[in-house]
Amino acid sequence: MELLNTSISYSIDGAGNTSSVIAGIRGESEGRLTITANITIYPADLDKEATFDDLSKKQLFALATKKLPDLLPDLTYTNYQFFVQNDTPVRVTAYSNLSNNGNYITLNSTLDQSDFKDKSIGSIGYEDVKAAVKTILSQEFPTS
Repeated sequence: MELLNTSISYSIDGAGNTSSVIAGIRGESEGRLTITANITIYPADLDKEATFDDLSKKQLFALATKKLPDLLPDLTYTNYQFFVQNDTPVRVTAYSNLSNNGNYITLNSTLDQSDFKDKSIGSIGYEDVKAAVKTILSQEFPTS
C-alpha cells in the first residue's frame, strides 16, 4: 500500500520549542482498504540527539509511517455492512477506528467471498470480519 503524507502539524510549547508533530497519512489498496490516520510523533520517537526542528517533512512522515503498523492491532471495529445483489450477500465493508495517545486512525475494508475460505459470506459474523481484515493488514503491513 502506498501511503501519502496529507499534513504535518507542529505543536509548539510556551518556550517556542516543538513538543510534538502530527503527521496525516492516507492510503488505499486496490479498493480493498482505505486508511486515514493522524499519528503523533513525540520526542521519545526521535533519535537521541535529534529535535523536531532538525527533521524534514519527509523524515517526520517516515517516523509516522513506522509507528502505524504497531497501532493497527488495536483498531476497534465499529460497524460492518453487507452489500446484497439478487438477495445474496456479495461483499461486506468493515469500518474500524482507533483513537488513543494522540493517534487517530480510520480504516474501511471491503471484503468479498475470497476473504472467507471456510464460510459463505452470508454466514459470517463479527469475528470472521475481524480475522479477514487482520489477514489483509498483515499482507499490507507485514509487521502489524
